[in-house]
Amino acid sequence: MASAPPPSFTCIMPSQRSRTGSSFKVKAQSFRDEGKSCKMVDENLILLRQRVEQVRIKERLERCCTSQHGWNYTTGYNYKHKREAVLSQYFELIGLVGGTAGLAIVNGTMLLCLVSLLVHLNH
Repeated sequence: MASAPPPSFTCIMPSQRSRTGSSFKVKAQSFRDEGKSCKMVDENLILLRQRVEQVRIKERLERCCTSQHGWNYTTGYNYKHKREAVLSQYFELIGLVGGTAGLAIVNGTMLLCLVSLLVHLNH
């Protein structure tokens, strides 16, 4: 592509009546061929529309793949795994309670045997 001359800037002075509080207006002008410029703008707009459409499709797919609560469960969720984990915790609790009760009974029995032995030796 041939390089085009840079655009020139023209300052337009406001009229005498509107000078209170107004600022200068700057207008960009290009010395390029207007047909070429319009064609380039149209090509850029087409490219921009395509990219916007691609982003919309990507966002739509991302929204589709997640449920409304933010969780993305697979369709084949395995409830058996959850049930096994709960059963494992249940059996662990039963073992802990049983072990504590068994230890208390064994300690009590040993204490009674020791006291009984001491009483028999003192008679």
